[in-house]
Amino acid sequence: MKRYIFRQTAIIAFLFVFYSLSAQNQISGVVNYHENSSNPLPDITLELFDSGNNLVATTITNNIGEFDFYNIPAGDYVLVSSTSLPIGDINAVDAALVLDYLNGLVTFNDYEFEAADVNGSGNITHGDYQLMINKILGRGKPFPAGDWQFEEVNLTVSSSRNPIVMATVWATSTGDVEGVWLPGGRDGELIASDNQETTVVSEGEIELEIGSNYDNLIRGFNLNFIYPINQIEITDVSGPDENINFDIDSDNGILKVIWLDENKNPGNKFFGEKLFRIKVKQTTNSVINEIGGFSLLEGGMVLDSKSKEIENIEISLPRIITTSSSSIPNPALNMEVICYPNPVINNLNLKITSQNNCNANILIYDLNGRLVKEITNQNITKGTQLIGMETESLPIGHYLYKLNLGNRNIHG
Repeated sequence: MKRYIFRQTAIIAFLFVFYSLSAQNQISGVVNYHENSSNPLPDITLELFDSGNNLVATTITNNIGEFDFYNIPAGDYVLVSSTSLPIGDINAVDAALVLDYLNGLVTFNDYEFEAADVNGSGNITHGDYQLMINKILGRGKPFPAGDWQFEEVNLTVSSSRNPIVMATVWATSTGDVEGVWLPGGRDGELIASDNQETTVVSEGEIELEIGSNYDNLIRGFNLNFIYPINQIEITDVSGPDENINFDIDSDNGILKVIWLDENKNPGNKFFGEKLFRIKVKQTTNSVINEIGGFSLLEGGMVLDSKSKEIENIEISLPRIITTSSSSIPNPALNMEVICYPNPVINNLNLKITSQNNCNANILIYDLNGRLVKEITNQNITKGTQLIGMETESLPIGHYLYKLNLGNRNIHG
């Protein structure tokens, strides 16, 4: 009887040791944007490394940001994340927050700090601020810190029976200090005002003014426009003070402007009625007596004195008329181009009526100035013709077309 009890005890002890050595565990969790549980992130790749820096397992978050690792042995681990998701919208609010941090007006938590440290130096400096300004203007290269930042999570998995270790990971798109992940940009709150007088542009330089219907104090703005390059050339932009930043894409007729009140007590000096001024002159070969103007592009905003985006604000856009032109012959002056449908579904149609025979390159650009589609050496005959371009392969967004006629361009 004693021998029987000993044998049973030995078997139980052996099974306990065997189970402890072979116990497998589960790690589960979620990846949230800026620790916001209402904004979980899909398509995040998570890699699990052991204490020897060996890759143990890999998984990807589902459409509600959840992930699971199964059959994980007991031990210490590090959870590392990455993604190929597009970056978030970076705008004047984010740049203003960096300024406030530099001026000692706000503090940042971990993910806000990582979002603001766009050069990856481990500190937030005016260099980070300038990189953000360049990015907002569309002339900045990718941030040195990379597109995304993730919390690196240390985990310990015990040898207890079937434990589930829970982990919550924060993520941020580099530069998005505000924490509003909008890869396509904001669906703006800006409205173009219709109450504009027409300004005559002749051979000399004149100034055009951009204003708004908001007559209270403002902290800043970033605004994007298309302007008529067949009529005017922009020579300078001036703002409320010397902190105005702008970028002129004269090939595609795009102007981007950003200004922020950089004073240590911002939002107490400038009003929204007069935002900035544009110095222009008439282009060579501009069309006689043609009325044109500026139009708004998406992604812009005006900030109130507390650095909050002002909703449904009207922006006054200059209208112009040219009064003279050069006598140099130009086929573009005798050509009419109609683009339809708008918005384009799968195909762009250009109805071209020309009084001359010529050749043209038809170019499609995105709003960052990248050439995304083209037809080269297209024969344009005298009369009316219809030219189609397939656009189904292009991502949803706003685009510009250009007809290059040698020394002249037609835009739309």
